[in-house]
Amino acid sequence: MKKSFFTLGLCIAAIGAAHAQQPANTVGITLGYGRTNLRDNGPYSSVNHSAYQAGLNADVYFSEMFSFHPEALYTLQYFDASNEAYSRDISYINVPLLARLHASGLFFELGPEVNFALTAKNEAGDNVKSDVNTVVLDYVAGVGYQLGSGLGIGIRYDGGATNVFKNNTSTVIGNNSLKSNTFWLNLSYAFGK
Repeated sequence: MKKSFFTLGLCIAAIGAAHAQQPANTVGITLGYGRTNLRDNGPYSSVNHSAYQAGLNADVYFSEMFSFHPEALYTLQYFDASNEAYSRDISYINVPLLARLHASGLFFELGPEVNFALTAKNEAGDNVKSDVNTVVLDYVAGVGYQLGSGLGIGIRYDGGATNVFKNNTSTVIGNNSLKSNTFWLNLSYAFGK
């Protein structure tokens, strides 16, 4: 009987120690600046342009080293072509669903991203949302550093897994496999750190 109580006590102490090392879950804000373009396998010629994003993030910790890091970001991406007739400005709600590995402030992140197109305009300001896929899938990989105060900085690559434009679009944009290609510099702040 004494062994049973002793074993039970050790188990409770071990569980308590494990939970004591696990950081608190956090929510926060993210601001980002990116350089974006479209990559393809055809004659379309894309040029780099600025992109911007802002939104909310969270870290749900499973251990001291591992967390699930979802975000919801409003994003403006300007896909410019060497021929302005094919340039497009698209706004999205981006939802990255990232796994993060933490090591003394340093973090590595990797995962999928689902993008929901809100608006799409050409250089003349005309609505061309019918040319754009309403849901686009990307993949994300990044690295960053977060201070104990909650302030963080990171860089990430956001690559297209599916086409930005519909295949049946009647312009040269739809005749090729055009996927987004963006490098981001993100600043973040996590509340509750």
